[in-house]
Amino acid sequence: MRLSARSKYAVLAMLELAFQYDRKYVSVAELAEKQGISRPFLEKLLLQLKRAGLTKSQRGPDGGYSLALSPAEICIGDIFTVVDGPVDFTDCFDPPSPSDVTTFCMSTLLEEIEEGICNVLNANTLQDLCLKARDFKQLPPHVHSFSI
Repeated sequence: MRLSARSKYAVLAMLELAFQYDRKYVSVAELAEKQGISRPFLEKLLLQLKRAGLTKSQRGPDGGYSLALSPAEICIGDIFTVVDGPVDFTDCFDPPSPSDVTTFCMSTLLEEIEEGICNVLNANTLQDLCLKARDFKQLPPHVHSFSI
């Protein structure tokens, strides 16, 4: 199992927007350069996130993207769900029959894994990641604007 490039870059872009939450809008070109990803790919991700109500955009010379909600209101699980759909490990299994112990055991294990992943993704917000980044960089609490 691997993290998709879509989820990885969506979270990184949203984290960058969270770092710059004080700033009005951040250009797609700036975000793409900081994250080292192609601008068209990033634009598609940001548009998906906009349709889901997680980002907003503005055209023009001072335009770009911004978070539509505060970093504390956006769970990492929300971002994953928007770009890759919900976590679902049990989709490939038919409901087990009462006599099918093997399928029952496997589907139960996959449900537990799925629940654990969802709990972690939904327990962490962009604000939590910003605080971890601040601790990592050992920045004072009033500093919001920095790059990864």
